[in-house]
Amino acid sequence: MKPDLIYEFAGHTLDLGRGRLQHNNQDVAIRPKSLALLVYLVGNPGRIIDKEELIGAIWPNTIVSDDSLSQCLKDVRSALGAHAEGLIRTVPRRGYIVDEGNIQCRSELPALRSSKPSIAVFSFRPQAQDREHLWFADGLGEDIAAALTRSRQLLVVPRFSRWASESAGTGGVHYVVDGSVRLVGDRVRVSAQLLDARAGTLLWAERFDRYLSDIFTIQEEVAGAIVKHLEIELLPEERRAIQMSRTGSMEAYTYYRHGWQLARHWTKAYLLLARRMFARAVEIDANFARAHCAIAICDCFLLEWFASDETPESILAIADRALALDPHLAQAHVARGLAFQRSGRAEEAQASYARALVIDPACFEARLFAGFLAWMQGRRDIAREQFVEAAQLHRDDYLAPYFVLAVIDKSSPEKARWAQLTFELAERAAVFQPENPALLSRGAIALTHLGKMEQAISWTQRALTLDPDDPITNYNAASVYSVSGDQETALRFLEVYIRQSSQDMVGLVSNDEDLAGVRDHPGFKELLAGNWPR
Repeated sequence: MKPDLIYEFAGHTLDLGRGRLQHNNQDVAIRPKSLALLVYLVGNPGRIIDKEELIGAIWPNTIVSDDSLSQCLKDVRSALGAHAEGLIRTVPRRGYIVDEGNIQCRSELPALRSSKPSIAVFSFRPQAQDREHLWFADGLGEDIAAALTRSRQLLVVPRFSRWASESAGTGGVHYVVDGSVRLVGDRVRVSAQLLDARAGTLLWAERFDRYLSDIFTIQEEVAGAIVKHLEIELLPEERRAIQMSRTGSMEAYTYYRHGWQLARHWTKAYLLLARRMFARAVEIDANFARAHCAIAICDCFLLEWFASDETPESILAIADRALALDPHLAQAHVARGLAFQRSGRAEEAQASYARALVIDPACFEARLFAGFLAWMQGRRDIAREQFVEAAQLHRDDYLAPYFVLAVIDKSSPEKARWAQLTFELAERAAVFQPENPALLSRGAIALTHLGKMEQAISWTQRALTLDPDDPITNYNAASVYSVSGDQETALRFLEVYIRQSSQDMVGLVSNDEDLAGVRDHPGFKELLAGNWPR
């Protein structure tokens, strides 16, 4: 599976995934070979392409005359019409060139495949005057998704954002849940609807006007209405499972939801803040299973990425507490898996991740951590597969595409495609999180693979200005400067990373293709031979 590219120019859209050329949303008739020629030209903008290269690309292992190429070029120009005049220019006696300044490119992830009916749950919208309650609206959508995952007859895609749907379609899902939220004092109004994504028809819609304390009942009612209209019947144990992990305290729920809003910034500082929020939720309601689970997941990221003071034993204890309260928590099994992994029990870790995916095939953390394990074991194909699945689940998040990019071989033609997707998502997130060094440093890696070194260094310097001590930022800075050929600067940043990180993560250094530029430097071997902090 790979992301497909969509090119836009002069009112035209060239969709590589669907093999379709459109103008103003109307299909443009064009012969297959002519379309293949157009795809090759717009995929190689800004450089002169001679006739021999074009003929070899469009008619491989076939002898054709220049007339065939000329006819296809004529077809392409005719299909594009006057709107694209000058897009493809002839360079006398040298070939053809496409003006890259007139082309925009965006990426599309492939559809999530499953034999079950799939349902995407959009982030619910706060009404305009309630923007400060965005956390609440997002949380409502996620909690409805969590309730629906209890049904074994559905594949639920949570956190499916509108931006992702607009840029990537609904990803082949069968149904979509959408809605809005308005909070006024101690009252809440929730509007929800269920749509058939393929037919474009409304199946069910309802509005709930309740006290804020009834929000958990509303979540159940929305989930119940959805499964009813899909003619799916929840088993008694599935209905009980919906109730087990929730809290009856609105205050605990508020801390829990704010915690996840912070955690998804993916930095040490924000993960620590999120952990405090989850811990406060547990103080208020000691039986809030999902809050216990969230603490364990935070500790997993802190231990894995930042060599924090958490231990596999402490993570295992918290995860077991969560599972004692609710055995249906996929994330808790993920936390157990990481604890086993860090204890050298790889087989048990793999079994825990598999168990999490049996409970919830759309568990983002299970895909991500299973990918980490496979990567560290040298099983790059398996790691790539898990990271791609994670990328499909959270289509508006740059993190999983970044790891797909990391495990793809440097010679793969997919490298640039995933780099483009990672950059697009990081760039968009930077608008809303300008203080976040993690997305800037990871976006910088994507820029290096797109050949935009000057911009990559600029993003790196911005990330370092925000947090010069962050290990992930320093690691990515080392990678950027390694690719740029500045060995001394790369080694300086790499040393900062190594002195702060876990040995598991440091173990990836010797195989990272982005660090190939410093691998022959004497200082590189000295760093790897040093004493690890753990």
